[in-house]
Amino acid sequence: MLECNPLQKPLPYYQQIQQSIKESIFNGTYKPGDRLYEAQIATFYNTSRSPVREAIRALVIEGLLVMDQKSQISVYKPNLQDVRDIYECRISLESTAVELTAERATEEQLQELEKTLEETEQAINEDKPETIVAYNAHFHEQIIQYSGNTRLKMLVEGLNGLIHYYRVLNIQGEDRAYEILKGHKDIYLAIKERNPKRAVDRLREHTQEDLKNIVHVIEQFEER
Repeated sequence: MLECNPLQKPLPYYQQIQQSIKESIFNGTYKPGDRLYEAQIATFYNTSRSPVREAIRALVIEGLLVMDQKSQISVYKPNLQDVRDIYECRISLESTAVELTAERATEEQLQELEKTLEETEQAINEDKPETIVAYNAHFHEQIIQYSGNTRLKMLVEGLNGLIHYYRVLNIQGEDRAYEILKGHKDIYLAIKERNPKRAVDRLREHTQEDLKNIVHVIEQFEER
């Protein structure tokens, strides 16, 4: 049974509920394929069904919840074809972003990327999985932002919910966090050297390795 998570006033209730459900999906409290019920969620948060409905609608758009033909809501269940499709999109979009970042990043932005890598390594050494995932995501978000291409950023944001979901899966495996960090360091060095082609190559290799590991994790999950 979930512990009560009191709502706060600064954000609209539906956004608080949306974020809370999202965190429950990412931390495994809600399992893939679990059914969710508006009435139960509304009771849990001591609110009406209206903000719950809005939160669910937003999460369906993000892809983290799925609505079937009978309007039944369930948690997104990863599948191999979907992860391959998503990572094809990631590779295409982020390759463009890292190429532009290698050409356009300011010295201050390079320092921010390096700082993120240092904070990631500290989180790994302190064995903080959620923090590691957050810094991994931040590194990629910085590359998107520093590309200076607003439209590209909007396209990537449309995938962010499921991308983060797969990042949580991707950290599974012995020494996996260190392997991811090494990939990020290789990408960073290519950006710092102002070598767009090498930056693209390193990012593609890194993302393909992510995909390979996630496919392995999903295959193990399906065998259980």
